[in-house]
Amino acid sequence: MPNISISEIIIIICVYLSASIPWAVMIGKIRLKDDIRNYGDKNPGTVNVFRAGSILWGFISAILEISKSALPIFFAIQLFNISEIIMLACVISALIGHGYSPMLNFKGGKSLAVTAGSWLAITGGEAFYIIAPSLLIMKIIQKNDALTSTIGFSSLFFYILIRNPTTFSTESLLIGILLNLIFIIFKHRNDYTLKINFRNFARND
Repeated sequence: MPNISISEIIIIICVYLSASIPWAVMIGKIRLKDDIRNYGDKNPGTVNVFRAGSILWGFISAILEISKSALPIFFAIQLFNISEIIMLACVISALIGHGYSPMLNFKGGKSLAVTAGSWLAITGGEAFYIIAPSLLIMKIIQKNDALTSTIGFSSLFFYILIRNPTTFSTESLLIGILLNLIFIIFKHRNDYTLKINFRNFARND
């Protein structure tokens, strides 16, 4: 059992609290005067801000939702030189904070934005160049968001096998990615029942 200091516990709690802030829902209520959970998949996430009719606030929401995990984890790494165990704890606390936010009666989103934020912070931004193209390709060729999210994020696992841009061990990063992936799969569990719906140009009729 590793020894965890009070300061490390505070770091984990700060990540959790930051990730639990439902920026997308707040933007919907304050700026759009609407509940974004009435749109699309009823998820309290950034995509439904766009669906509620605002491109500008959708992008602002995306920045805030990603930053709520990226910033605390980035500062934890840079200022406190956290261990691998604490890094993993921060990843998990961000997922739980967003996925089961106390500010939304312990309900929440599918944790895609905080996933992006966490791994951008951990990899010094390199995750963007792997995850973003993978998500884009999947989104272009088919319409199942669960598959897009799962395969898009899985690409980071294979990238880390080839190149580790961090001071953390490759093993700890792979464990973190797998735990994160399991959480994403669980959050999308109902969506996997939907068939793969290729876009017209990608169909082989």
